[in-house]
Amino acid sequence: MEIKVSNEFYNPLLKRKEITLEIEHSGEGTPQRFDIRKRMASKLNAKIENVFVISLDTSTGTQKTTCALQVYDDSRAASSTVPEHVATRNLPPEERAKTKEAKAAKPEKAAKPAEKKEAKPKETEGKPKETEAKPPPAKPQPKGQPEHAKPAK
Repeated sequence: MEIKVSNEFYNPLLKRKEITLEIEHSGEGTPQRFDIRKRMASKLNAKIENVFVISLDTSTGTQKTTCALQVYDDSRAASSTVPEHVATRNLPPEERAKTKEAKAAKPEKAAKPAEKKEAKPKETEGKPKETEAKPPPAKPQPKGQPEHAKPAK
């Protein structure tokens, strides 16, 4: 696997380097995010906690991948900027599986209080239901015509 830096830009507002990489991986599949993250952290002399692979794009039938990478100055800037799903994708496979299991367990706990059934209000027997069909109101007859006369079409 050969990694070439095609573009590098420092973003002072977000305190990070934004790097675009071209990765050649002949005879192999698309490299894992965590592997790229480890290699680039050692190559750039940065902590692995501050390096995030944002996207990987491999065109069909090629052995080249374009990668967007962000290297933060400190972990505080990274934790406040990087979305949770991107941070989860950059974890090692074992930790990622644990994180998914923990997230799956949380909705089950939250669903238990919602399972309580609400009591339906009781209807009084003497009143008719509002959903029953009511006859349409009678149309007023024009003056001068008897009630039994039908209007002409």
